[in-house]
Amino acid sequence: MGWFSKAQVEEEEDEIEPVQFKGALNGVDPNLKANQRLVDAGLVAAKDLVTDALDQRADTIRLEPKGAQAVYSFLIDGIAAPGGRMPKSEGMAVTQMLKLLAGLDIKERKAVQSGGIKAEFDGKKFQLMVQSAPVADGERLTIRCNDQAIKLNTPADLGMGDAMKAKIREIGTGTGVLLTCGPSGSGTTTTMFATLRGIDPYLYTVYTYGDIGGRPLEKDNVAKFEAKEGDDLGTTLDRLARAEANAVYIDPVNTPELAKTVFSKGEKILVLAETPAKDVFSAVTQLVEWTGDATLVSEQLKGIISQKLMRALCPKCKLAYKPKADFLRKAGLPETVATLYRKPPIPDSEEEDPDYEACEKCSETGYFGRIAMFEFLVVSDEMKAKIAAKAEPNEIKAQMRKEKMITLQTDALRLVAEGKTSLEEVQRVFKAT
Repeated sequence: MGWFSKAQVEEEEDEIEPVQFKGALNGVDPNLKANQRLVDAGLVAAKDLVTDALDQRADTIRLEPKGAQAVYSFLIDGIAAPGGRMPKSEGMAVTQMLKLLAGLDIKERKAVQSGGIKAEFDGKKFQLMVQSAPVADGERLTIRCNDQAIKLNTPADLGMGDAMKAKIREIGTGTGVLLTCGPSGSGTTTTMFATLRGIDPYLYTVYTYGDIGGRPLEKDNVAKFEAKEGDDLGTTLDRLARAEANAVYIDPVNTPELAKTVFSKGEKILVLAETPAKDVFSAVTQLVEWTGDATLVSEQLKGIISQKLMRALCPKCKLAYKPKADFLRKAGLPETVATLYRKPPIPDSEEEDPDYEACEKCSETGYFGRIAMFEFLVVSDEMKAKIAAKAEPNEIKAQMRKEKMITLQTDALRLVAEGKTSLEEVQRVFKAT
């Protein structure tokens, strides 16, 4: 942190009201009275942990046992922030308390569980997405803190460019398979549902068949499709096609059996799903391996979207500067860009810049929130031939560049040109990968 003005130092901090938990997202009653001992041991500590995290604008909380202690840490705009320690017994009580509040089974400690808590803090509503996972010393708890005032529902909400939004709409008019992929925590699921909403639901009949995580898609004219008892995925997709459905979202395609089923039905309906791959190139290779039929994948795959998150510049304190033409050329930016932005420098002392005022919005980091850059592999005729020939990932990457498809690099530069992030942040993100 930099120095603060005298007025800031002397200003008394308001007492922080603790977070209020408002029930489980899945509607399960936590039954606090029946778990009074756990409430006594863990509720206050759980509130303290979440309050501290939300007060610091954390997007992720992690708590896990380490020997005789439990260690917690925060991610703020995806960047690790100092955390702390507590006795292992207290950490266990906090973990179980938050599982209980999220409507999870507190007796189950050997399997991964996911749920959510409705919460309010500082006049804002949050969804705390809770996941517990077994580790050697007990359970690891990960909580993603979603501010409900920040809408990430549509391609426009996610900041997708016009060309990408248009391509999603175009693919949405036909049949086949459209996938999203990416590393854990990169926003793959958010991208998938935004992509689903990118298909015009008033011109086309769109369904979901799978876990939608409590998202209210009915207001988007997207209906839930109920499977008949005993029907497998293939039979359900056939029923959807007979019902003249145009598109359907399904649970992740994460096994060879699922991949074979989905691609065998791709000529009847547009199937949207996630698939576990770090990037679009790896996803193509994996799908060919899983199905054992490169030609089938090339014919039915319509596109794969991946994303990577980076920090957005703070709108309050970002600093504008005029770049030179040589600089723009070296950075790969259009020469028509008249203004770029960066985080403001922090002076070493008040004497260096007596007019400097620390930005309270971003706590002097220069960044506030995160934004996604996207990669969109579209299966053109040329790309179809590459996939059918079982091209290696580097060949697919070269074909994307040749056809000027949207890549992480080109999309990141678009966001720089639009003043939403800085070149320094783009360099940081790519250097870390």
